[in-house]
Formats: sequence, structure tokens, C-alpha cells
Amino acid sequence: MVVLNKKGFKLPRVEKEKFLLLMRLGLEYNSQKMLFNIKNYNNINQLRDTLQDILKSEVAFTQTCTICDIDFGCSTCKYTKNCPTKDLPFNCVCNQCLRPKKNLQQQKLF
Repeated sequence: MVVLNKKGFKLPRVEKEKFLLLMRLGLEYNSQKMLFNIKNYNNINQLRDTLQDILKSEVAFTQTCTICDIDFGCSTCKYTKNCPTKDLPFNCVCNQCLRPKKNLQQQKLF
């Protein structure tokens, strides 16, 4: 499995038709950084299928934590079996931010 960061990732050189297809499916290419990033999520499943075809491997994307803004993979999440957006490049809450804040609150009292 290949895990791609939605904010920027590299791909092997692709033919012009595949490149144009990727652009139509919602990717954007930064020629200065030589990185692709996801600009539009409307065709995300078709985009993932196309990327899997190009990379010859299953593709997953990192999630971005809505609380602390870090990027993380779904593989360590305990809710992965029930998650409807598993391995898609959306926002979620990371394991660190899901932990109970009891210890932190108790420390503030003293």
C-alpha cells in the first residue's frame, strides 16, 4: 500500500493523456515543487483508482486532524473498521487528540 499526503506527493512520469485525466479528476501540479496535490474532491474514488493504476499498488491518503492540524494515516485508528472515509483525504481527529484529557485537567488543578 502506498500512503499519499494530500498536500503534496510525487508520481512517476505519466503520459500526457493520464496527466490530463488526473487534472480533470481533481489533482493540481506544482511545477516548481514538482508535487501533485488534491484540489478538488468531487471525483476522489475515481482519482484513487487512477492513482492505483499508475502506481500499481493500493493507494491510501493521509487524513488531517481538525484539532491539531497534523497529517496521519488511518492504519493506527481504532475506529477504522467503521469509518466511511477510511484512507480518503479528508479531515478527522487523530489518536492523540482523541485521548481523554483527564490527566491534563488534573494537572491544571494543582
